[in-house]
Amino acid sequence: MSDDFDEGASPPGVSAAASVRAAGPADAAAISRVHYQSWQTTYAGILPLDVIASRSGRRSEAVWRRRLAHAGVGEATFVAERGGEIVGFANCGDARHRLEGLEAEIYALYVLQAHQRRGVGRELVRACARHFILHGHFGFYLWVLKANRARLFYETLGGEEIGEKSERLGLHSFSEIAYGWHDLTSLVVVG
Repeated sequence: MSDDFDEGASPPGVSAAASVRAAGPADAAAISRVHYQSWQTTYAGILPLDVIASRSGRRSEAVWRRRLAHAGVGEATFVAERGGEIVGFANCGDARHRLEGLEAEIYALYVLQAHQRRGVGRELVRACARHFILHGHFGFYLWVLKANRARLFYETLGGEEIGEKSERLGLHSFSEIAYGWHDLTSLVVVG
C-alpha cells in the first residue's frame, strides 16, 4: 500500500486541496493508472522487479470497471482528485477475516508519489472510516508490507499493530503487518 506520512506544503503547481468522492465505473481507467504507477514507485527496493512487473498490472481498467459496477453492499471505492485528476484511491468493505473482532477492512490504498505527504491518504482513510460507520462497523484493519514506509503513516493515524503474516508473491515471501483501529472517532472528526 502506498500513502503519505504527514501534512506538508504542496509542491509547485500542485493544489493543496484534494476532494474525495465515491468512485464509479467511469473512474476505472484512472484508478487502474494510479494502481499501476503506485506499485512501480512504492515497491521498488522492497519487492523484486519481476514481482512488481507481474503484479502491478493485475488490476486492469476492465477489472476495475467490473468491480466498481458490481460492488457488494458493504464495499466502497473512493477517489481523491486534485485539479480534475484522480491522484489516489481507497477500496474498502467488510473484513475478509476477523482480526481482534474488527468487521471492516481497507483492501487497497494508493496515492501517486507526487501527491503523497499532502493529506490525500488521510482523506481517503477518513472516507473509508465514515463508510464503515454508516454500515455499522466501528473499527477496521488493513495489511501493509512490513518493509513499506507507509507503516509510519498508519501509526500517525492511530493504527496499532494487531497481526503479522507471511505472504508469497511469486517465488518470494514477505512479511505483512496488520494495523487496526478500534475507535474511529479521531478519523471521522475533522480537527
